[in-house]
Order: sequence, then structure tokens, then C-alpha cells
Amino acid sequence: MGGLDSAPVSDNVAVPARSKASSLGRRALNNSLLRFLATGGVSAALDTALLWVLHEELHVSLPPATLFSVMAAFFANFALNKFWSFSSRGFTTRQLVRYTILAGGNWAFTTFAVWALTEFGLYFLVAKLITLAVASAGNYVGYRLWVFKEQ
Repeated sequence: MGGLDSAPVSDNVAVPARSKASSLGRRALNNSLLRFLATGGVSAALDTALLWVLHEELHVSLPPATLFSVMAAFFANFALNKFWSFSSRGFTTRQLVRYTILAGGNWAFTTFAVWALTEFGLYFLVAKLITLAVASAGNYVGYRLWVFKEQ
């Protein structure tokens, strides 16, 4: 009697709270940076898992395993960023060429940086995550201002 469970609750109080949260969620999903980060998370998970399987389980040497895992994540990352993160309409050869140029630079940077950091004694997955963080910052700027910029 008279406890919290029996206190009257106004529908007017609950609805605005849900609407505010829902609105916040919609705005977050409409934010290209947040979508880019989510896409990056999916791509990074794919990339890192494949690297682990190739290098740890299948004993592929680190440079080709790193390069292959980065390339595998390329296709998922392009599609998710194009259509979801940056809502780019249509398919243009120009976007694919620019994305490929940026990806090529990333592949070279990632392959070298992971190898170099492991030479300094870091565990290869730690080296991969550090490299990924550095490359991601450059990628966001490159995608937004160059690759998926509307013509």
C-alpha cells in the first residue's frame, strides 16, 4: 500500500522520455561519424578475426596474413560506408577508384606498421589495433571529403 508500485504514473511523463530517447537514437544513426565507427567496428572485427585465424591457426606468415585480412575487410567496408555511413547514391567508378587508392595506401601502411610494431616487441594483435586506430582517423576524413563526397 502506497509503495512505488502503487504510485500513479502519468502517460505524459513516460512518452516524452521514450520520444527523447528514440529521437536521440535516430540522430545518432543519422550521424555519419557514428555510422562510420560502427562500420569500422564490423570491418575491424572481420579483419582481426581473419588475421588471427590465418596467422595463429593456419600459420601463414604475418605480412601476407595481414595483407589478406585487410583486403577481405575491404569489400564489406566499402559497401557499408557507401550506402549506410555516407548515404552515397548511385554507383560511380570515381568512388571505387578513390576508395581503392585510399585502401591501397591503408593496406601498405597496415602491413608495414603491424610488422614494424611487432619488431619492437608488441603482440601482433595489439600492433594491429594501434595501426587500425591511426588509419581510421585518416579514413574518415578521406571518405567524407574525397571518396563519398557528392559530386
